[in-house]
Amino acid sequence: MSFVGHIRDLAAARRELETRRLLVVGGAPDADRSAFLDAVAREVADEAGLPVYRFRVADAGDRSGEAGRTPGEAADAVVEACRGVFVVHPCVVVVDGVPAGAADAVPTGTADGSLLAGLISAFAESESFLLVGSTDAREGASALPSDGCADGWALLTRAAVHCDRGDPRAAGPLLRRAVEAHQVAGDRRGEAWAVFLYGRMCRLRGRAEDARRLLHIARERFRAVGERPGEAWACGELARLATRSGAPDPDALAEARRLHERAGDRRGAAWAHLWWTVARADEPGFPWREEFTNVQGRFHEVSDRLGTAWTLHHHALTLARTDGTGGTAGTGGTAGTAGTGGTAGTAGTGGTGERRREADRLFEGALALFEEADCPHGRAWTMLEYALRSPAHRFLNGEWAAEIRHVFHGIGDEAGEAWVDLAEAGPSPDGEPPYELACRYPTALLDTLGWTEAGEPLIPRAARDTQPEPRPGFPRPGDRDRPDDSRAHVRLTLLDDVPVPDVPARIALQVVPGPGHPWSTAPLPPLTARATSLGHAEIDPAHGVPADGAEFRFTPHRPGSHRLRFTVEDPATGTVLQQIEAEIDVVPSDPGPHRPTAPAPRPSARRA
Repeated sequence: MSFVGHIRDLAAARRELETRRLLVVGGAPDADRSAFLDAVAREVADEAGLPVYRFRVADAGDRSGEAGRTPGEAADAVVEACRGVFVVHPCVVVVDGVPAGAADAVPTGTADGSLLAGLISAFAESESFLLVGSTDAREGASALPSDGCADGWALLTRAAVHCDRGDPRAAGPLLRRAVEAHQVAGDRRGEAWAVFLYGRMCRLRGRAEDARRLLHIARERFRAVGERPGEAWACGELARLATRSGAPDPDALAEARRLHERAGDRRGAAWAHLWWTVARADEPGFPWREEFTNVQGRFHEVSDRLGTAWTLHHHALTLARTDGTGGTAGTGGTAGTAGTGGTAGTAGTGGTGERRREADRLFEGALALFEEADCPHGRAWTMLEYALRSPAHRFLNGEWAAEIRHVFHGIGDEAGEAWVDLAEAGPSPDGEPPYELACRYPTALLDTLGWTEAGEPLIPRAARDTQPEPRPGFPRPGDRDRPDDSRAHVRLTLLDDVPVPDVPARIALQVVPGPGHPWSTAPLPPLTARATSLGHAEIDPAHGVPADGAEFRFTPHRPGSHRLRFTVEDPATGTVLQQIEAEIDVVPSDPGPHRPTAPAPRPSARRA
């Protein structure tokens, strides 16, 4: 993304637009800026054969019967109109009249933000060209940040949108570029938000230790620059890490909510209120109906559709699990206190049917909002829970499981697909969770999995908070007849503190034979370990001998996630015994001493 503080020549602007597909122009009188935008749009559109669409922010509030719109409502109307254009076909879109300073919005973990952030989120996956004009008539003054800083904020916004959609895979490259852009611009505030979003991405992918480390770093950086909303967001994400173990921390979530409120961040307070409510929703006697209603009102005040959708989803889920048809024991006692006029144990058929119909309405509302917000992650989970809790809905579509699995597959969520498989197959005879779930989730979380009398799974709420990848070294079903103690493993240990750019970090490589392996009672043969960097980093030496204590020096040249490959060979026979890959996160700096965990090796199909 590029920001242009002043009007420049047409050719340069056209090249900028064709390269980045996004151009923001400010620092010029309205008439000159508008004429310039029109000229660039016509030239690009004529050559590419694309239609041109034009919007003015002021016009969105001046339409017949809508003159009373607030600036925020007018901005939302522009974003929605643009979103409709972008998703239909490639075109050239000109949005003029964006208030100066709109680029200064901070990504807050949701897809909503300033007008410019909303335009970027609508434009993120489009093939269209976007030209934005900023209303600053003062000649000689730039209304927008410098090129480097602007690029960083745009990348952060796009990364946040991908995380909101439930597609964290696409966020990683954007965040690495964002860190670099903010470093070049000297923007410590932007750098802190980049580290925060990187930690959030790691939480979504189930990398709890990496997420915890990065979120702690982000929180310290927010404190250093006085960014109180960011500190609150970091505290909230750290609190959400506890849900992965099946034991949420409501007190920490309540503290994050208080921090958001003290910082004046209403949207952040709404999200913290939602996760606090979700963490307590299954407690006996908790007034979940009242709290979900309050949260929904909070999100409505800040026009956050994504937050509203997740609120409806969890409200419907709680209702569906308290309808007297085999819900969890914890929620069974809450139905009476939530305003139904009786306890779950004594609820009649009429009360059960009414709650089920209300849950259906809430699921349908959540599904519609997830579709509007373009959040396939929320849409897939809502489709799954709706199908499980509403047999009539499920039986209307014989391909219900395939359809939901397809949505999960579209964002690379293999864990979500595994839950669909479980729902379709039912409980296993031995009571053990399937391999695809066991290798991704902690045992403590899977122990909270329940089943209704009808054989439908009561999937832990926390399962939808992450998209975990298989744990390295987790034994596959076919490996059960090969005891682990008869195999040799490669162990990687990071010997220094958190790696930072251009500073060598030491990595030790060991071959560790199991008790039943022949090498456990004999000297380790003179194997060779070959190291290769798969990114912008150097690793030295190129070869090492594990028997002599192989040690490598890893020197990254930029922050972000770096992949390393180690190949263990038997030089006597030329045989590759094992090849593993490891990921190491590199941050710009570390505010305090820290001993990181060793990089997790990724075993290949070949083993010693």
